[in-house]
Amino acid sequence: MRIRLKDKWIFVNEDQIIEDISIPHYFPFDVNSYPNPAFLSAEYRRKLCELKGTLKKRIILRFHGLDYQSEIFVNNMKVFEHTNGYDLFDVEITDFLKFDGEDILIVKVSDYDISEHPERVAGKQDWYGNAAGIIQDVELWIVDDVHIKSVRVYPREDLRTVNCFVEFSDELDHEYKLTVLDSQGSIVLNKEFNGGKISFEVPNPKIWSPKTPELYTLQINFNDGKNSDFFSTRFGIRYVKAENGKLLLNGEPVYLFGALDQNFYPDTHYTLRGRTKMLSELTKAKDLGLNLLRYHVKIPDDLYLEIADELGILVWIDLPYARELDEESKEYLWSLLKNVLQRHANHPSFVMMSLINESWGMKLWENMDEETKNWITSFYNEAKKLDPTRLIVDNSACCGNLHVVSDVDDYHFYHSFPYHNELWEEKVQKFASGEFRTFFERPEKKLPKVLSEFGVWGLPDIKTWEHSWANYPITLMGIKFDGSSPAEIIKNIFGFHNLDDLILQTQLNQFMGLKFQIETIRLNPAIVGYVITEFSDIAWEANGLLDYNRMPKFFYSYLKYLNSDVLAIVKDHDSLLESSEYSMDLFISNMSSRKINGKVIIRTEKRVLKGLEVKVDSFELLNLGTFEFETNDEQNIFVEIFENDKVISRNFYPIMKLESKNCDYEIKWINDENHELNEFYVISEDEKIFGNLDWQGDWISGFTLFNTLRDINIGAILWGLNKLASKFILIPKDKFSSRNSVISKLIGWGFGLGSLLYVKNENGRFKVITTLKNTELSRKLISNILFNKED
Repeated sequence: MRIRLKDKWIFVNEDQIIEDISIPHYFPFDVNSYPNPAFLSAEYRRKLCELKGTLKKRIILRFHGLDYQSEIFVNNMKVFEHTNGYDLFDVEITDFLKFDGEDILIVKVSDYDISEHPERVAGKQDWYGNAAGIIQDVELWIVDDVHIKSVRVYPREDLRTVNCFVEFSDELDHEYKLTVLDSQGSIVLNKEFNGGKISFEVPNPKIWSPKTPELYTLQINFNDGKNSDFFSTRFGIRYVKAENGKLLLNGEPVYLFGALDQNFYPDTHYTLRGRTKMLSELTKAKDLGLNLLRYHVKIPDDLYLEIADELGILVWIDLPYARELDEESKEYLWSLLKNVLQRHANHPSFVMMSLINESWGMKLWENMDEETKNWITSFYNEAKKLDPTRLIVDNSACCGNLHVVSDVDDYHFYHSFPYHNELWEEKVQKFASGEFRTFFERPEKKLPKVLSEFGVWGLPDIKTWEHSWANYPITLMGIKFDGSSPAEIIKNIFGFHNLDDLILQTQLNQFMGLKFQIETIRLNPAIVGYVITEFSDIAWEANGLLDYNRMPKFFYSYLKYLNSDVLAIVKDHDSLLESSEYSMDLFISNMSSRKINGKVIIRTEKRVLKGLEVKVDSFELLNLGTFEFETNDEQNIFVEIFENDKVISRNFYPIMKLESKNCDYEIKWINDENHELNEFYVISEDEKIFGNLDWQGDWISGFTLFNTLRDINIGAILWGLNKLASKFILIPKDKFSSRNSVISKLIGWGFGLGSLLYVKNENGRFKVITTLKNTELSRKLISNILFNKED
């Protein structure tokens, strides 16, 4: 019998006793202690009433996650102690029990100041809050002397044969009956075996994939006349490998539509919510068009992977890291590698693992020493030896650090939209072509390329904030930045004319940025997938597709079209038109294994411009050519693809026709930092603010905000602003008026607030100060903004 000890726990610390808590559980936070919990030691108590009358059984506790230092006591006798917070471990307590239903289990847990030990494996606890407590499940095993310790299932590439490892507690082979049931509960295999390493075939197998998440149940019945046990686990028949620059799932190329999932919560912090909430959350990933979640630098609970198995979501797990790996933490990572690969072996959703992220804890640079190179090579080889059926990434690389040996060539890029569009396109193209260096030594075989982190921000609605996270300051690598909490910072931008409009515009920035960046990736078919940073907001970091409460942002329903197998893309879309003529270079990206035979409709919100029949091969980027149209006062161009009268792809592009206007206004062009202005400082975007940030907005985004009291198409201006913006910003010396700043730039929650186009009306005449480039297009845009229908 295996029981999950979820309820009936008592939580005790120096200040309080809380009865009837549930596991998992974490130590609470307060503003003064953050990023550490309010206290760093406590204990959990529970009466093991389930053991009454089980005198002849062996009793084992299985802990899925205790963070960080733990001591296990039974009836006030110390049984075991454990250090580190990510590995699953077992503790036998048989000899310490009375079996009268009154046995008392005490789990003492303590932690440490997260800033003081960079050598310890903690993942991003020093970014978003130090986890402490029983952070994952606890099981109680009531078993015979000889029992089943584990069952691991590995489907073979033929998608029919299954390798199975049945491990008994005495490490010997035993006879047992193996039964396999399909998802409907029908028995498809019932056979007796004798041995720890076996193989069997599943007749007429149903294959697991994101589109067909078929699951089987494997049951082991063991009875030798003296001992008996029953063990049940689920598995899926699927096979993943990298071959000739492709990712193959079940022998077919698969494109990764992914998002990074750091899996912190405003209410439960480092621990999972219940099954219902988790099912709702991961269903949203499917609704967004995602087929992969990259579980970032922590180890997922079984529940997370169980739901991913059921829904058909691929999972890429990153091992947690230490900021400064020493010999002890390296040794822990080696043991954790084996622990995780065996613990989660039966989950078909788990297809890939990263050993190191962004070189954190190591120096995987061009000048890395041989010892470092040999260590990461050995670590990779050990992973492949332990589990050759999953893809292994040695170092998910960025910012100049490199791969040594890997199954996947992945890299991270962050560039702000729209200011650094050209840089984004250049890097993506060079990454796709192989010109961008990602390996210490170029690999001998062609590896699949995945752009495994990118993204932009979009602030959540402050009216929906829950719990206390908004009052906690930014912490990075254990360093706390006082005065940086969202609640404090956002007070500085209340001069913006409408707070709801501000939030909506930041989310528009996020969507348009993701749209541009995803389309750029899709125009480079040598790249076989991407991972958006990230699935949900996390504390102060607001780049989620969902907010921190896992609620959709405004563009939720649009994302599924971008994260779609089939996508129509206008290359180099020109959103600001100086005449009625509009020209588009139209492509169709088909990242599916099936051919598309359908119809493309090009239209505006008012009329159909063109319809044409198309045939697109599997995994083809098809250039349909150039099309030219006359526009009127339309604001969007739509491109839709129909197959059998059903829309399978929809995309849109904002446009704004700039009228030629003769108007009287005074304009001051700011094209360097040598201007003396009464109201403003002129600074360059690479100048630092708030210590470590700058105005470029590549990682913590630089939002572009428009005064929507004017009649302008902000989507079109936002998309076209990359042609007009210079690297300079106007920073107010005193009070900032968003009514006068027609185009503003905001860094993050409001770490910096400046203007690109500032307008004053003095004696009936407009005076303009702008850092936009002094071009005819800028002049037309400014005149259209100043002299519009509302003015």
